Amino acid sequence: MKKYLVIAVLAIALVAVAYLTFVIAAIKIMIGSIFLGIMALALLALWIMWKVND
Repeated sequence: MKKYLVIAVLAIALVAVAYLTFVIAAIKIMIGSIFLGIMALALLALWIMWKVND
């Protein structure tokens, strides 16, 4: 019975670590996407300003 308890605890820990890894990765992807969008808008604004001055 003790062996099954240890296996169950390890399985629960494995699922928890996998879930947290997925959540952290999803948050990092969302933050990275937001920063990429801001960078693209800044480059677009810079390009428009450069074209207008010519």
